[in-house]
Amino acid sequence: MLRVGDKVIAASVWTAPHERRTLDELLVEGAALFFFYLFDWSAT
Repeated sequence: MLRVGDKVIAASVWTAPHERRTLDELLVEGAALFFFYLFDWSAT
């Protein structure tokens, strides 16, 4: 868990098909909660 003032790593995530954003861009408006689903896009 990050605290106020902590730096996030320089990473990017897919927010929609063909839409990639950096964590910095997503946090500009304030706090955020991220969920990651492994293999959510697969047919298995």
